[in-house]
Amino acid sequence: MRSVTAMVDEVCLKALDNAALDLMMPRINPSKLPPKYEAYAVKNGRRIMEDRHVVIDDFNGLFDVKVNESQRTGFYAIFDGHGGLDAAAYSVSHLHYHLSDSVYYPNSPAEAIKDAFVRTDKTFIQKNEYRTLKGGTTALCVLHRPEERCLYVGWVGDTQALLVKNRKVFQTVKPHKADDESEQRRIARQGGACIMFNGVWRVNGQLAITRAIGDVDYKPYVTSEPEIMSIPLDGDEDFLIMASDGLWDHVKEDDAAITVYNMAAQKAT
Repeated sequence: MRSVTAMVDEVCLKALDNAALDLMMPRINPSKLPPKYEAYAVKNGRRIMEDRHVVIDDFNGLFDVKVNESQRTGFYAIFDGHGGLDAAAYSVSHLHYHLSDSVYYPNSPAEAIKDAFVRTDKTFIQKNEYRTLKGGTTALCVLHRPEERCLYVGWVGDTQALLVKNRKVFQTVKPHKADDESEQRRIARQGGACIMFNGVWRVNGQLAITRAIGDVDYKPYVTSEPEIMSIPLDGDEDFLIMASDGLWDHVKEDDAAITVYNMAAQKAT
């Protein structure tokens, strides 16, 4: 019986041969690898950081969702808290769980995203009944299904996603702000009002966004029901930028895209 040392020596000697080493390594189809991503969180002049984000490369694997290969899914989400970080911290931990647990997942992604947003908001409000939780949060999530060649985007609030394709930028998200006439009409039907205050339209004169998770004191005017968009992919897409208004209020879309192109070029050299 050979000793363990002899067996290890044999493996190490084989590793000196590049051809033999190549055969020893598992072969991975590059198309099956998750997309590359970078995540950044920068606090501005405020005392605390209220933004949160989450990336799950293998969403179905994490939750043991039994699906075929054509439904391979990545999950990306960011949350921009306001009035405190409670809603953002809660949402970043629960939205993806409610998505995986939805009766609509995995076969109806758009309906599952809508269900997850509403359930996350509902459970946050229920928890607020016995624990004092503060504020609310915007929410933007993206499901990427590469074999299906599709992105599913769901959002509430003014956090946005910029799709860059063939050096052209496409803003995929329409912000939910109180200056939007359709949102003003919806809120008026529910008995609320959008009022101009200090040059900014605000729900009941206070909150500038009209859809969010949390914001218990503004229900039902500030709803958690998201808008959903499905974006077909043809392979010419370069990248997607997801960011809160902390970026978009100060950086032009073209400048953001150029910055990412430059970063990608630097990493490639």
